[in-house]
Amino acid sequence: MRHLINREPDGNTEPPTLAYELGKWHQNRGHFEEALTCFKQAAMAASYTTPTDMERSALSWIEYGRLNAKLNKCNEAAESYKHALCFGMPYAAKSLNEWALLLHQEGICDRDIFNRLLFELSSHSICTTVLGCALSEIGAYTEAALCFNMTEYTDTQTGIIHAHCLINDDRLDEAMNLLVSLNNKCALEDSTQDVHRDLISITMFLCKWRLSGSLPYLPAYDDDRYKLAEVAVSLGMLAEADFILSTEGTAGEYALIHMLYSEGYTTLAGTRISCLPEVQVNHTHPYHNELQFITAERLYDLGDYERASVIFENLRLSQPEHTAARFGEAACYLQSSLLSLSSRMARIDSLDTVKEQAMEYMHSINAALHIVENTHWHTIWSPAQRRRENGIGRSTTLN
Repeated sequence: MRHLINREPDGNTEPPTLAYELGKWHQNRGHFEEALTCFKQAAMAASYTTPTDMERSALSWIEYGRLNAKLNKCNEAAESYKHALCFGMPYAAKSLNEWALLLHQEGICDRDIFNRLLFELSSHSICTTVLGCALSEIGAYTEAALCFNMTEYTDTQTGIIHAHCLINDDRLDEAMNLLVSLNNKCALEDSTQDVHRDLISITMFLCKWRLSGSLPYLPAYDDDRYKLAEVAVSLGMLAEADFILSTEGTAGEYALIHMLYSEGYTTLAGTRISCLPEVQVNHTHPYHNELQFITAERLYDLGDYERASVIFENLRLSQPEHTAARFGEAACYLQSSLLSLSSRMARIDSLDTVKEQAMEYMHSINAALHIVENTHWHTIWSPAQRRRENGIGRSTTLN
């Protein structure tokens, strides 16, 4: 196990002396109650006389809120985010992102989240576009578009987010009008980044395609087609992405599966992997290892740690630099150990001393698992991406 994790929790280093840094130190080791104490101390102890003090206090409130949310202390988390709003930008944006996520995870509907956070903004000089960006992150596209319409904005990035919200809300005509306006604005400004120009152009192409029902033309170069398909998947235009990459054969299918999985269409990606003929599995293709990782990760999420560990191990052996596979394999062994130990404890009528020893083992395994999870080896999806599994039907078939 040690050769898989290959990472110690810096147990021999001295803990930091400042409360905020000490809180992060405890949090990384799974000492959540100690971390909460440190974050709250740091948040309330700042004198606010310097920008550094204000930053540390704002970040402490946000971290205090995040950790409370993780521990299902929702009221404490919400109060923490409310405190962080008082510090203005950029901390207000981070606070609203976390607060919107907290309310979404509590099962509150998008419109109620919108009303609640809009009310909180009323006592602060914070633009509603900030709330719009936060709502777009949780997939509340209708409410996010409302926020963008409430205030005039001038930056291109906000305009692109607004357009994407309209597209995901099936308001293509409005999105197209906005994109034309953004495109004209970019043509007059030398300061607009090329990545923004390209994204606007690609999005306009896809909207025209969806609105007309016919493909204007297919880009000549492979890189352009892959980029077009990638943006199409991010906008929920799966039929268009499928059509674009269908011309690329096996390579296109591999790439599409990877794009689908990365954007949160996990079940659809898994189904397409299962439909690949055995003879079609090309071990030399760049996406082959990614598809193997996706397969293993899905098995891990389903609790099939034994089969997942075999695939992770094969990836690790064939690609020693694939650190995510290494940590995934370690996570499988740790999860299997927890299941085995729990099952054993449930089957036998052990003495208190034996049960106490078993609990100590489980605590050690959980601590090791926490270290592995902190490497972020697992694919991470935004809340909006996690909601996509239920919205696959919105992608219409091409004419």
